Amino acid sequence: MKRLFLIYLTLFALSTINAQEKEGKLFLSGYIKNLHEFSFVDRLEQLQWTTFLHNRLNFKYIPSEEITVRLELRNRMFYGDNVKNILGFSEMISNDNGITDLSSNIIDNKDILFNTTVDRVLVNYIKGNWDITLGRQRVNWGMNLVWNPNDIFNTYNFLDFDYEERPGSDAIRIQYYLGDFSKIEVAAKKGRGEDNHIVAAMYKFNSGSYDIQLLTAIYQKDWVIGTGWAGNLKNAGFKGEISYFVPYERYFNSENVMSASVSVDYGFKKGLYVNGSILYNSSANDASDSLGALFYSYLSAKNLMPYTFSGFLQLAKEFTPIFKGSLSTIYSPTNQSVIVMPSLDYSIATNWELNFTGQSFFEFQDYKTLGNSLFVRLRWSF
Repeated sequence: MKRLFLIYLTLFALSTINAQEKEGKLFLSGYIKNLHEFSFVDRLEQLQWTTFLHNRLNFKYIPSEEITVRLELRNRMFYGDNVKNILGFSEMISNDNGITDLSSNIIDNKDILFNTTVDRVLVNYIKGNWDITLGRQRVNWGMNLVWNPNDIFNTYNFLDFDYEERPGSDAIRIQYYLGDFSKIEVAAKKGRGEDNHIVAAMYKFNSGSYDIQLLTAIYQKDWVIGTGWAGNLKNAGFKGEISYFVPYERYFNSENVMSASVSVDYGFKKGLYVNGSILYNSSANDASDSLGALFYSYLSAKNLMPYTFSGFLQLAKEFTPIFKGSLSTIYSPTNQSVIVMPSLDYSIATNWELNFTGQSFFEFQDYKTLGNSLFVRLRWSF
């Protein structure tokens, strides 16, 4: 029934798109991406490959000046070794923690996996100082580029570079603007799990050259207090986020958790961009050997990396208006763990992009290579 509903809804939108676009009420955008992954551990004869075809459809309907309705869905087809060899791969792709399961594997066999997921379906109402959104949406409270301890509603995995839109939550979000640079925001999320709920409030304001936010929340089984800031140190950007988690069922002698990140970024005159960040995670288990599986890991604001301390450094350069590259590294002193991520982007033509991205995982203390992957992606946007 759910699948038929989605099909009918999509067909209805497509059948009316031409007439409505003329009136400026219904809009369609999206992309088609073809991504090839080549991976091995430490020897080329171990090489495995997977092809990933990704189509996104974004529908937006504006019936009045105050109301906007959005429906956005992902159609993904996987073919290759990941489908065959990764245990539970289809369940991981179709996982949906929302109130309603809006992810379905249409084709699921040993060779091909085809999944359809609705990751945005919402109604937004804006009038005066009020901004109210109901439905599956992204409640983005993060300020940093890589690690966001304040992003308690829908934490994303920075290694999943192909998912630019990032996950959403089934939530209600109410924003009231006190002025040009200040607002009060309240949001609540409910998932299907017994403890999968979040109720939070945030106050955001400007002081001097800094945007500052203060938040408090009930996060699953924890009380949370946190703060974040974004501003400048002379000509460099300076951002930070701190969240502190206290179990509310047994807050005396409890194992409280602090997650904190600080970042500095700077753009040079000749186009070189540098970003550096440090993450502290008091709940990390430094004895764990989970770095190689980080790409497929579920991350939360309480556990953004498997180690207590992690550092991030990125160098990015625009060589020409259509060609740019970057080199990102993540380092942890635990086991001398390193992730290296080079990336190149080339604009072939209008709305056409070619991307090469690599990801390599190492532990230099024991001289171990945990994995290497090369991604080649062609994208057409419409």
